[in-house]
Order: sequence, then structure tokens, then C-alpha cells
Amino acid sequence: MTSPWSCAIRCVTRKPARTLLMTLIMTAVFTALVAQSGVRSTMADVKNAINTNIGAGFTAVGSTGEPGKPGDEVEPGSGEAPGAGESPAAQPGGPSGDSAGIDREVAERLAALPQVARHSLEAAVLARPEGAQPVLGASGVQLDPQFAGDVSVTGTSDSSLNPAFQGKLYQLVEGEHVGADEGLQAGAGGGAGKAGAGQAIIHRAFADHNKLGLGDKLTLSSEGDKVTVTVAGILEGKTDNPTGLPSGASENHIFMDLASAQKVGAPLTTGRYFTQNAQQLPEALAAAGRIAPELTLEDNSAQFAPVLQAISGVDRLLGSLLLGLCVAGACVLTLVSTFWARGRIHEIGILLSLGKSKGNVLSQFAIEAGIFAGVAAVIAAVAGTVLSSRLGQAVFAQVGGETLSSIQSSMGVGHVGLALVLGAVIVLIGVSVAVLPLVMQHPKRILAKLS
Repeated sequence: MTSPWSCAIRCVTRKPARTLLMTLIMTAVFTALVAQSGVRSTMADVKNAINTNIGAGFTAVGSTGEPGKPGDEVEPGSGEAPGAGESPAAQPGGPSGDSAGIDREVAERLAALPQVARHSLEAAVLARPEGAQPVLGASGVQLDPQFAGDVSVTGTSDSSLNPAFQGKLYQLVEGEHVGADEGLQAGAGGGAGKAGAGQAIIHRAFADHNKLGLGDKLTLSSEGDKVTVTVAGILEGKTDNPTGLPSGASENHIFMDLASAQKVGAPLTTGRYFTQNAQQLPEALAAAGRIAPELTLEDNSAQFAPVLQAISGVDRLLGSLLLGLCVAGACVLTLVSTFWARGRIHEIGILLSLGKSKGNVLSQFAIEAGIFAGVAAVIAAVAGTVLSSRLGQAVFAQVGGETLSSIQSSMGVGHVGLALVLGAVIVLIGVSVAVLPLVMQHPKRILAKLS
């Protein structure tokens, strides 16, 4: 048998212990590479999911100035209602009683930015329910009868985007959100016939106190203006009430569609804009600043920056681990291949002295290493994928969350292929470093060392 293939197969089958050892070492290297590639792929999916669903965006409020309607800007209604239920972390710098309204045309231009994927406009006012009473609670604050029956009203083009709902401080336990289909066209009279118009969300305590349920009508008035809405949802939860007044309590906070709120004189006070992902937020802020320099823009990057930084840190750690794994694998294979080749130095010398070319001898060693690597690659593709799936599940268990639970910790064929190709390169380097110095020597020199 003179062909490199036949010689290689004979050498592989003749020394099963050596063959098993080389295959196991290569399998360990290949499995580690495949598993590591799978974990990196999973972390990339996690980062993309967080990046897309984290709710990156900014809030636009009117700069300090004269309110559009002083009667509507009583502190409990204007300072709490736009962001009632907003924790300082969720919505820093919410509109106050001194903030001016937002021009609707400017709000539309901000919503038209290419980076903005979702948006919501809000208007705030104090109103008095007819045939219903606010929940007084236990604050003990005595109010003038003129204000004792007021509740805070937040008109919104999409109540689900309010920070109180986004931050899970409020939970919608019955019905549906209001204004979601209203959009920017739901102006005063523009959205009366659209889904979400003439509807409201009330607190469970307010509903129980006034014996209201889904589908019931609720009329509110403010300075002679009236609007009748249908109870479309009931919420639960509690938020801070910095004013201490009943109208600022969570139980007396009513969400309604933007058009209905504007019918009782609520000025447009806040615009909430959400980008498609966190990377687009700085660009969106810069564009919004050019469009509306008179507005106060505040982003929520402080909320998610630590999370993304942690994910990036893990990604860099995995990159360093991959580099270290490659170096360690190459060193181990070089060391083992050196013993493997030096143990056959007598065979190399005889083959060269019998007239075998150096290329023929190198081909034989390459075929043997290829057989080891091929068997190792098949085993590693299965074992590495299983190990990667287990590690991915461990990552999801640690991170948690509804968004991440929908991610499948699966690894594509491309990732497995790239890991195996990298492993093959490491095998090639290790075997070459060990075999080439021996093969390049003169046959007489090799035989002289043996004698």
C-alpha cells in the first residue's frame, strides 16, 4: 500500500489507543468552540430582544411659560395627572403646572421622525365627575368645596404607553386600553368615530366606590365643558401622590382618549416617543432638538444603559474566552501532536529513505489528522449544540422576563459550521507546528539520531 490514504487508514486502525486519545482531545476543543459559539449567539439574541423591547424613547414637554388655560393648571391636575403613577426613575422631569402646552403641528413632526416607532400624546386637566364621587382616602386634607370633588384626567392617544403602565405600576385588570387606534388624527372632533374615542379607564377603587363597571357611562365637566365617556377598562395599582390631595391619588386618576379630554379643555402637555431600538435614541433626540428647540426633551437612557452595558460586558468576556480557548486549544494540540509525531520519527525517516516524498508523508499525516478531526466534529456538533442549549436556558433563567421567554435558544447551522471551521484551523496549526520540523529534516539526519 503506497498511497497516502491507505497508509493513513492503516496507521489509524493500527494504534487504537493513540487514535482515541487524539480524537478525544479534538472533540473537547471542537465541543467547547461549538458551545461557546452557541452561547454567544444566545447572548446576541438576548441583547437584540432587550434592545428592541426595552422601550427606549424620550418625552417632550412644553418649556416654562404661561399655561394655555390657567383654570386647568391647578397643581394637582397639571403636576400629577400627566405623569400620575410615574416613578421618578420611570419618567424624570414630568410636566409641571408651569409647563406650557405643545403645539400639535410640532408633535406631529416629532412623531414623523424615521427613528420613532410608537408615540403617544397626553393632555391633563382637573375635572369633576357628575353622579360620582372621588375616593377620599385617609389623607385628612380638608379642601374648599370648589375643588373637593375633582379628579385627575389624563387624555392620551395610547394609554398603554403611559409610564405607569409601562413600569407595571398600573395593571389593566379588565377591559382594554384607550386611544390605541386614535393616533395623531384624534384631535378635538377628529377621532370621535374611531376606536378608543369616548372611552375611559378608571381605578378599581373608584369603580367600586361609585358602582361602575365596563360599559357604564361617566360624565365629567370642567369650567362648563362636558364630556361623556364609556368605561372601557379598569386598572389596579398605586403610585406616589406628591400633592397629598384626593385629586392626585391613584384611585382618582382617570385615563381617557385624547379627543375626549380635549373636549373638557385639557391642553396638550406631553408627547412620548419611542424609538425602534436603543441605538436610535441619540439620533432621534438630536433630530427632535432641531425640530422643537423650544421644548424640553428628556430621554430614558438612564433606565436601560446599565442593562445594555452588562450585556456588552458579557459579550466582551465571551470574546476573550473564545480567544483564550483558541490559543489554549492550539497549544494543547501542538503539544499532543508533537508527542504523536516524535513517536513516529523512525517511521518518517524510513519512509523518506525509501523514496517517499515529503509531500507524500505530509499528506499521510494530514489525512490522519483529518480523520481524527472529522470524527471529533460529528461528536462535537451534537454535544456542543446540546450543551449550548443548556447554557442558553440557564441564561434565560437568570435574566427572566416575558420578552426573553419567547426567544428560542437554538443555534443555526452556520454558527456550528463556523465553530467547526475554526476548530479545523486550530487542528491544522497544531499538527503543522509538530510535524513540519520533523518532515523537513534530511532522512540521514533522522536515522542518525535514532542510531
